[in-house]
Amino acid sequence: MNNPDEARSVDPVVTEIVRNGVLAVTEEMKTNLMRTAYNMIIYEALDFTVGLFTAEGETVSIGLGLPMFIRGMAQTVKAKLAHFGPDGIHPGDILVTNDAYITGSHLNHVTFSLPIFHQEKLIGFSCCMAHWLDIGGTLGGMTTDIFSEGLQIPILKYQNQGVVNQDLVDIIHMNVRLPSRATGDLRAQITAVKTGERRFLELIERYGETPVLDSIAAIMDQSEIAARLQTMSIPDGVYEAESFMDDDGIDIGKPIPIKVRVVVSGDELTVDLSEVSQQVRGFYNSGVTTGYACAQVNPALAADREAMIDMGRRFSKWAPNIAVKFPVTAAGLDALE
Repeated sequence: MNNPDEARSVDPVVTEIVRNGVLAVTEEMKTNLMRTAYNMIIYEALDFTVGLFTAEGETVSIGLGLPMFIRGMAQTVKAKLAHFGPDGIHPGDILVTNDAYITGSHLNHVTFSLPIFHQEKLIGFSCCMAHWLDIGGTLGGMTTDIFSEGLQIPILKYQNQGVVNQDLVDIIHMNVRLPSRATGDLRAQITAVKTGERRFLELIERYGETPVLDSIAAIMDQSEIAARLQTMSIPDGVYEAESFMDDDGIDIGKPIPIKVRVVVSGDELTVDLSEVSQQVRGFYNSGVTTGYACAQVNPALAADREAMIDMGRRFSKWAPNIAVKFPVTAAGLDALE
């Protein structure tokens, strides 16, 4: 699962079945979310993403939705794994957070992750990130810190071994303007991740755990190769672009620079955002995950569409000093969508 140059003993027919199978799973997750959500931002504007992830948090398959969410879900799974540890996640758990500095988005984007177990072994995650109509806080572009923007949900268990955390539900109800809408969207997301779990396990039962997981690893290898071939079609060199935002909504008339530098060398692509503006007083800041997503999603979408159902493992990399350009705790992020 690490080196695409190493031959894998996988059945190519089963691999294609698995490729289309996991796509079908995420398609059904998407459909069930849209059918059950209370919030038109989800079922009309499609402000969500669903996906399947490996037990390590790598993207397996993504459904229709906002591409920028994809990296946020992957980072969230990894953060939840780090938070609870390998022995702290059990069958029947459902993990939740809207930590904007992890997801790279704003607090309205709530992420649920359901660990998938087969024969008591963690084999993956079924995830859904969706925009809730309200998460409390000040309305409109008036905030200058994260605390004004709404309820922050740290990494928690919404459900612990099958038992719903009612205290968390009560806290949510006390901090939003329309509790019934929030509850409806929450349940819709739970429906989506449970759909992903059920359908993925059906795939495992039909073709076997080892063939399915080996096929997923092979698909990731194929995606990486496709991405690297696409990069090799670009002449080696340094590519730069620059744009500006008018201002941050607080310091009116003070432009905010956005500059990106891309270095292409053979099949390697390095994205340098070290000259992007420092943290601003307004609510136009961005978590580092958004930077990762911009660097990873766009090249992935430019590669082989048939091969790329995941995110092109090890394709985009960063200049070492990138992290210093992203906001610290308390920065406002509400403008992110």
